[in-house]
Amino acid sequence: MYLYGKYPDYDILNIVQEDLDKLPSLLNFAEKYSICGNVWEAFVAYLIMIDENPFSLSVERNNKVGSAESFAKCDIEEFRKIFHTDFSSIKLLSVLLNYSSNTISVGSEDIRKGKLIIEFAKKLKSATTSDEFFNEVKKFYVTHGVGVFGLNKAFYMRDNGEVVPVSNIKNAYFDKICGYDSQKMRLIENTNAFINSLGGNNVLLYGDSGTGKSTSIKAVLNMFFEQGLRMIQIQKHQFVRLGELTEKLNSRNYKFILYMDDLSFEDFEIEYKYLKAAIEGGLGEKPDNVLIYATSNRRHIIKETFAEREGGGDIHRNESIQEKISLSERFGLMIYYPKPNQQEFFDIVMSLAKIEDIKLDENIIISEARKWGISHSGFSGRTAEQFIAHLKTKK
Repeated sequence: MYLYGKYPDYDILNIVQEDLDKLPSLLNFAEKYSICGNVWEAFVAYLIMIDENPFSLSVERNNKVGSAESFAKCDIEEFRKIFHTDFSSIKLLSVLLNYSSNTISVGSEDIRKGKLIIEFAKKLKSATTSDEFFNEVKKFYVTHGVGVFGLNKAFYMRDNGEVVPVSNIKNAYFDKICGYDSQKMRLIENTNAFINSLGGNNVLLYGDSGTGKSTSIKAVLNMFFEQGLRMIQIQKHQFVRLGELTEKLNSRNYKFILYMDDLSFEDFEIEYKYLKAAIEGGLGEKPDNVLIYATSNRRHIIKETFAEREGGGDIHRNESIQEKISLSERFGLMIYYPKPNQQEFFDIVMSLAKIEDIKLDENIIISEARKWGISHSGFSGRTAEQFIAHLKTKK
């Protein structure tokens, strides 16, 4: 990571040592994560945080590394020397030893990660001996893990199977999801059991659109992230890679939810077969640190037709029907989110108005909400959110 974007960041240590005239793009790093103070120390701390190697991964998994620890200590000692490199005599670099970021567009996730980087750098700086420095590194891996899963909470998968962090995540929390108390409680209880290695079921949230199914899953991530939960969004055309993905995740010391939004299949689509195999597991043992949470407007997910019910030319009609409905049956927990009635819609509107501090008479709000629901998408939680967003523009 260099000022002019000329070199990849994994070359930074070698290049800086070989030619200090090639100034690293620490400014980009500082602005991205809103780093203030000694940017060099923060950057070295960041390199240590994200480096997935046999030592860091072993510590993340079980805190036992055996004889490899002696080799790791030698590497960490080199990092300690680099961490304490004195650049004060180099005018261009000395600016970054007491830097103040002016970034105003940093996303909330980058700010959170920046705070973690700064906190870790301070701990490394306070270490007065090599052993103390090493122990701080080890503590970090035990507490936070390492690499992309250690720093980030949400991800999406590219078609080549690569898992990529999501930088801007919706701030969804259960106390901002009005109504659906029993549904939220069942989802929380299942996730809590999963996080504490007490089991947990794959979950299908189904029902009318705009009722808070997707928001509830995002709220789960925010509630349990600090306890080691990570979430990866998967598209249905990527289901062919599910087995490969779960195999990779099985070796990490996190709990993963594979998130599938608005899941449905037409009768000619066959990707659901890969999903069924992933849920049940193949020859290998199904990972106990991976669950699937999906949302759908259909309870049975796969489209059925009257022709199928009546035979439709299929000699084994019942077997074909069972093949299609068996996918939803593989979700151990199915939670129904019905569309609210008119009074429930008004209750949601008033709860959101209170959260957003909308200072209008209740009767006026309800009257306008009724008109909004009729002229838009009907009475749903999503419509209520859109109406409140409209009211906020009138402040």
